[in-house]
Parts: sequence; structure tokens; C-alpha cells
Amino acid sequence: MGLDSVELVLRTEDEFSITISDEEAAAAVKVGDLYRIVLAKLDVAPGCLTSTAFYLTRRALVDALGIPRRSIRPATRLSPLLPDETRKNQWEQIRDRLGLAMPGLRIPGDIKQFIYKRAFFVAGALAIVICIVGLSLGWPGLAVFPLAVVSWIILSMVGVSILERPGLATELPTETAGELAQVVLSLNQGRFQPANGTSEQTDEDVWRRLVDIICDQLQVKREEVVPNARFVDDLGVS
Repeated sequence: MGLDSVELVLRTEDEFSITISDEEAAAAVKVGDLYRIVLAKLDVAPGCLTSTAFYLTRRALVDALGIPRRSIRPATRLSPLLPDETRKNQWEQIRDRLGLAMPGLRIPGDIKQFIYKRAFFVAGALAIVICIVGLSLGWPGLAVFPLAVVSWIILSMVGVSILERPGLATELPTETAGELAQVVLSLNQGRFQPANGTSEQTDEDVWRRLVDIICDQLQVKREEVVPNARFVDDLGVS
């Protein structure tokens, strides 16, 4: 386990007053894995807000895809309903029907790694060219090398932004309809109000707190923290 992984596990343990073994931590490849581990160690009540979010999400799926309502359950896998060739358009239709903030499709991890490596390689090559040209023109080294470093950083960022075209985003952010509803709830907290004033901890409370921890610890955006997000490939955990 890298330093990021260890610190994330320790902070999760502190936040929920639980103990996560090394074996459990190693098995938490995705955010959803860690969420299920935390839930298994806590006595939480099923959340009515999660049910509300699921009903809204299911209605959007049914309307957009034209499928029977009974065919959508929390454990229903989304990939068979959203084939690759039509997934992008279908996802936009689901977003329109839902009318709430919703996670976008993601670039597959292997493609994202290829993009990053290619962008950094090209930017590095251009930075070297800047060094060679600058030194050949007689620029002082103290000016050339910082300029090359700054150029490498800027060119890397520009390269990644260019290569990460929306058309490359084809991977679903969640595996099941229930997980999608959980993320919709997390992204639209202000739109969902508790049905009563109970202070009992629910599963959506656990999810929100875990997302807060991950966002703060890893400095990632909230919409990136979805159950299907991989800690290493998608969230940059070392």
C-alpha cells in the first residue's frame, strides 16, 4: 500500500471509529468496495433518501430507454441496458429525464493512462527542444531550465485537455442502478430533504461522509467519486 492508500484508510477508520484490516484495504480497489466495507462494520439504517433517489433514477432510466419499470432493480447492471454504440446518446437522454446533477461517462482507465503518458512524453520532448534552442541562442541556463520546466507543465496540461475528448468517455461511472442512485443523491444533497428529523445514521450518511473524506484526502472533484471509480487508475492513489 502506498502512502495515499494508508492515509485514506487511517482517516476512514478515524471518521467511522472502525478498524480496516490490511487484507480488506487491499481488496478495496474501487470506491464502492471501500463503501461496502465501511457499511459492513457499522450498524446503519436503510435510508429513505436513497429510496427516493432510486425511484427518480429508475423513472429516468425507464423513460429514456423505453424499458419496463419492473426490469430495473437496485442490483440491475447498467451495461447491458446501455450498449457501447448508443451509450453516449442514451446517457444524455437519462440526464435530461432526471433533471438533476448526474455523473458523466468516464474515460476507461487504460486509455486514460495512455493519454497521460503520451501527453507527458510529447510535452517533455518539446521542453527539451526549448532547452536546446535557448542554449544555442546563448540564453543563460538559469533562464532556460525554469522556462523548460514551466513549458513542460503547461504543455502537459494542454495535451491532456486536448486528448481527453468527450468522445473517449465511454465507461459507465457505476455498475448498477442502485449505485447510480447513490451518486445522484450525493451530487444533489440540497434537493433531497430527510423525511423526518431522526439522527439515526443511514447508508446515505455513510456515503456522503466517505465521499467527503476521499475528496478532501485525494483533492478530487465530488463527481469523480463514484462507486465504480478505481482508486489507482481513476483517482490517482499511490
